[in-house]
Amino acid sequence: MTRVRYKYNSLTKNIKIINSMKLRTKEEITNFLNDVPLDLVDRSKKSALNEWIAHNRLHQLGILKNHTKDCDITKNESLFRRICYWILSIGAK
Repeated sequence: MTRVRYKYNSLTKNIKIINSMKLRTKEEITNFLNDVPLDLVDRSKKSALNEWIAHNRLHQLGILKNHTKDCDITKNESLFRRICYWILSIGAK
């Protein structure tokens, strides 16, 4: 079974959560994020959670499945994208 893991890229200031779609509930994702150094990309846990949930929802809908199977938590994410992630994450359990 493929496991969920993360890699940090210091050049792009990016944390890539590999196989993020394997974790589906807010509790599972939050527990995983507890071990991710989000301070390296200047993101809050809530912001990362919203992005992850948005990626999962898009993946479940079959939208850009190759891209949305992983979640890239990037430093200086645009306000527009963060708002989109927040909207897509509303009502997640």
